[in-house]
Amino acid sequence: MIKAVLFDLYETLISEFANGTRKVPRLNDFQEQWGLTKQEYDEEWRVRQVRRMKGTFPDFPSVLRDMWQSKGKTLDEAYLQSLYQARLEAKKVPFDEISPNIIYMLKQLKSRGVRIGLISNCTEEEVRAWDRSTLAPYFDDAVFSYTTGYAKPDKEIYQLSLRNLKVEPREAIFVGDGGSRELDGAAAAGLQSFHATWFLSEHFSGKITGFEKLAQPQDLLERFTG
Repeated sequence: MIKAVLFDLYETLISEFANGTRKVPRLNDFQEQWGLTKQEYDEEWRVRQVRRMKGTFPDFPSVLRDMWQSKGKTLDEAYLQSLYQARLEAKKVPFDEISPNIIYMLKQLKSRGVRIGLISNCTEEEVRAWDRSTLAPYFDDAVFSYTTGYAKPDKEIYQLSLRNLKVEPREAIFVGDGGSRELDGAAAAGLQSFHATWFLSEHFSGKITGFEKLAQPQDLLERFTG
């Protein structure tokens, strides 16, 4: 019997995109002015991906400082803080526009006595709005990678969520858009995994195979046997 559903966050419960376009453009127009080319910025940002997700850097400003220092340069502190505030505002936007279909799905799961957990690969500024969101009250537990030292697809982060929810792997399922190989990680941890495609284009959803696809949140309810 399934007792719990574990969800991914970005592009599963919330989305940064609307009609294929970012709701808030990336902050990518400042690199040349402050001593890094766009290519340098993208490379330095990418090589810090795992460390950002696992909490090596406490916040967004510390990441930028490290990036510029790696090139023997400094970033104006006042401008850095303005970038931080802009990023915080940008990351709040997806939480302000929760799909009614997502809320309905969560309500239905709760009405069935199902425990609901969240596992998100994220940094602190990306989930600052979580506690005040309309999603949070439906969740029995939320695991944010930057607080744990683990990140999907590490099996430890799934195991932590299962312990918090007091369920065994066979009693839970995982639902996510598939980024960061999260479906493979969940399967390796003993969870049945479902590929949530409702926010994805056909192009991106087709890149992941081997997992049952859910085209709409309602599809999860129709397949749920708990």
